[in-house]
Order: sequence, then structure tokens, then C-alpha cells
Amino acid sequence: MKNTIDISPSHQRLFQDSAGRCVLLHKAGIAVSFWLDSDNTVHVVEKIEGIDFKETGTQLKREGWKCIGPGMAYAWLIEENTMACETVAPKKKG
Repeated sequence: MKNTIDISPSHQRLFQDSAGRCVLLHKAGIAVSFWLDSDNTVHVVEKIEGIDFKETGTQLKREGWKCIGPGMAYAWLIEENTMACETVAPKKKG
């Protein structure tokens, strides 16, 4: 049986650094590092499970990353089985 993850604004945060790299953190202990190209295509760098949501968020802030919201537009990265260095186009709504 597949584990379901509660995807909601209260369970995740999106951080971005000055170079435009992003990290999406989820309270289920998942972090996805990625960047966007000029066409808004997502390039996954790394997906890590077993992280501490609060500690990781605090560390990112200490390192100069900004929390830019819940990152709901990228929530599918948490759910999907994306691998490091994978390039995936953004999902179309509708």
C-alpha cells in the first residue's frame, strides 16, 4: 500500500537562495532541491527523506535562504517519484 502524504500549505515551505535555487520542505521529512530554467522547467537536483522539517528550515534561513511561501505549485515534487538530476516539465492545470 502506498503511503499518502498530506499536501497542504500548512505542511510545507519553499525556500529560495539568491542564485534562484529552491528547496521544498515537507513536514513528512522530505526535502526536494531544484532549480527552474527560463521556461520554468523544473530540474531536480536531490530528493532527501528523513529530514527534520524545523531544523532544516532554520538552517536554510541561517545560510541566507528566504522562505517564499508554501510552494503549492511544486507540491507534486513531494508526491512524485522524482530522482536527482531529473528534468520535469511543470504540470498543466485544468
